[in-house]
Amino acid sequence: MKTDFRGLWILAGAWVTAYMQPPFLITAIVLLLFLIIFALLLRRRHDAPSSAPWFTGPLLLLLASISVSVVTLGQDNCQLPEGAEQQRRVVISFTDQPRLDGEGMSKGIAQIIKYWDKDRWIACPTPVYLSLPYPLQPGADEFETILDLQSTGTKGAFAWWAKAKSEPVVQTWQEPTPADYLKSRFTLSVKNLPDEARGLLPGMLYGDRSGQSEELSAAMKDSGLSHLTAVSGSNVALLGAMALVILRLLSVPRVPAALLSIGFLALFIWFVGPDPSVLRAGLMGIIATISLMLGRGRGSLGILSLSGTVLLLIDPSLAVEPAFALSVLATLGIIVLTPAITEILSRVFPIWFAQLTAICCAAQFTCLPVIIALNSNFSLYSLPVNLLVAPLLPLITSVGVICLLFCTPLPAVADILLWVPGLPACWIGKLALWVIELPGASRPWPPGIAGIGLAVGFSVVFAVLLLSTYESEHASIHRLAGIALAVVVVLLAAMVLPATLFYRPAIPVEWNVAMCDVGQGDAFVIHTGPDEGWLLDAGPPDGGVAACVKQLGIQKLSKVFITHEHADHFGGFAEVEATGLQIDERLVSTGFDPSRWPGTAVLKPGDSAGTDTVHYRVIGPNEISARYAEPNDTSLVIVFDFLVQDQVVSFFTAGDLEEEAMHQLLSELPQPPVQVLKASHHGARNGGTEIIEKLKPRVLLISVGKDNSYGHPHQEILDAAQRTGTRVIRSDLEGTVLLTFEPGNVLATAIGPAVR
Repeated sequence: MKTDFRGLWILAGAWVTAYMQPPFLITAIVLLLFLIIFALLLRRRHDAPSSAPWFTGPLLLLLASISVSVVTLGQDNCQLPEGAEQQRRVVISFTDQPRLDGEGMSKGIAQIIKYWDKDRWIACPTPVYLSLPYPLQPGADEFETILDLQSTGTKGAFAWWAKAKSEPVVQTWQEPTPADYLKSRFTLSVKNLPDEARGLLPGMLYGDRSGQSEELSAAMKDSGLSHLTAVSGSNVALLGAMALVILRLLSVPRVPAALLSIGFLALFIWFVGPDPSVLRAGLMGIIATISLMLGRGRGSLGILSLSGTVLLLIDPSLAVEPAFALSVLATLGIIVLTPAITEILSRVFPIWFAQLTAICCAAQFTCLPVIIALNSNFSLYSLPVNLLVAPLLPLITSVGVICLLFCTPLPAVADILLWVPGLPACWIGKLALWVIELPGASRPWPPGIAGIGLAVGFSVVFAVLLLSTYESEHASIHRLAGIALAVVVVLLAAMVLPATLFYRPAIPVEWNVAMCDVGQGDAFVIHTGPDEGWLLDAGPPDGGVAACVKQLGIQKLSKVFITHEHADHFGGFAEVEATGLQIDERLVSTGFDPSRWPGTAVLKPGDSAGTDTVHYRVIGPNEISARYAEPNDTSLVIVFDFLVQDQVVSFFTAGDLEEEAMHQLLSELPQPPVQVLKASHHGARNGGTEIIEKLKPRVLLISVGKDNSYGHPHQEILDAAQRTGTRVIRSDLEGTVLLTFEPGNVLATAIGPAVR
């Protein structure tokens, strides 16, 4: 082997111990094991003095584990008082540049500095994900506000979701630095570029994603390109590696090129800001640059392992931070896998392209388990898309940095030169938006430990085979590993990827309402028994409603409600009938033409029926008014009442009923508040906001097609939901969603978009 992997034992021991935080008894057992193995070193040696014993790796792992355990003993881990949901007065500060969403809300990771409890302030640095629906003055640092806090229930970069419930009162201000002025000037310089370039360039150069739209941010994430706009170890390592490759292409000697690359990274870290995450990313980037300078991972892997271990000793909480994991794993991939991938690719491509592509692939590949753990999804197109954009990154980075430096002294030159990186950045944004529309663009992965273990196993097997073909000094092992690697790749392509196209997470046993993802249309399933349900509308033809019903485990539809005649509500019923499912009652409104659907029963206001757990009551439409109304205004208006532990949870739906008809209905038959409301007419403006303001639902369901040409849902509807504190759940963003009712609570579980 050309690489010494023993340093990874140290890093693994420190990382596992910091993550698990074992009790003192486990630490004592580890110490005993260490002493037993260490005693083996005292025995008489029969091998060469320079050779390492077989137990060196485990010994190093136990030593690192003991070191981290000793550091963490007696530490006072500050935590908020117990309670999954609570409200607290706090002083807080954003740790990263917050992103402004389409509703004017600032969102991002923040840190609670102190909180008010029992008539005093308690200092307790606590990371949270903050949603701030109030304007924050430029330059504000720490501010006081009231937070609604909800536990995430998991370990990670933050343990609480937080939403501000009062206007922020600024406590301290940040003095702008020269770097801040430069960033502001650059933001003004990119204003003439296309939207995608304007949102991506600041992120690709220095990690500022505040200018990205919500749609573009989601597309970059779902296509596997979001790492390009984040200041992570992967991002910084790629920057340093590209700088080194460019300098080498300019015939700069290896050592000066490496030193210049490290100097470039140091300047970059100063520019972005020396917060801990950036410093860690910079450290990993410098290690990766040293590795590329050496041309192999012999010394760099040891440096990486020791650096990661020292960071964990200083701050054991890093073990649960995804940013730390991505930084270390990306650097590990670049150090260990880049030479092997470069050797393979250089047989087909020029060396500069092979090396850049290898860097990109190596970083992506080793980060796969963490990405899976964070998203529970993966993109089938992530790797090819990253390969497509890899050649553009040196151009964007090098010319973008020049524009960054020129935008103040030579703004006219910078404005013209910005189109050079701007057009490729725009193309990357459009590519991300296009890719997420492809079939199977974002596929679910098995959840929990099983899914993470599968990702880890895949990465480890692939890496071992790849390294065996590159590093083995035995021709037979080299040949066999190469054959095995080819077989694994073919099998994965032939079996794993197509299988994931049809994989769906397990459906919870207990659920009440399902909003099926049928595109631009409505289809809801009311759960009435283990294999039984009611269907409310069937979506458009070819919307996939039958597949949704089958996925939910429904084998009998005792009632089917069709709100009105439009194809996006009734068109999919033929698909349901073709499945052979038992269908008992077919129920329509008084405005429905019975000749279109033989065997129907007409529901009139006041009609009601149900089971022991769910009951429906018809509110409209009036038979006389429906006779002369437009089809939308003949929509069936129903309230479904669910009995949940002696409490009633109500679900109000009105098909596509428009604003005037809704106003008349609510005037004649005022309705009490409900817990769940289906947005009328897919969230269109003509559905009106009165129904939201009067019923004050906890959850608003919007069944709508992705990127539909109607502009649904309209911003006025979303604004009304925000004013009333209503949670919006959209099928175009979440796919099929299950609602489970509890006393005083509505739980939502997204099970992914339909495969079309």
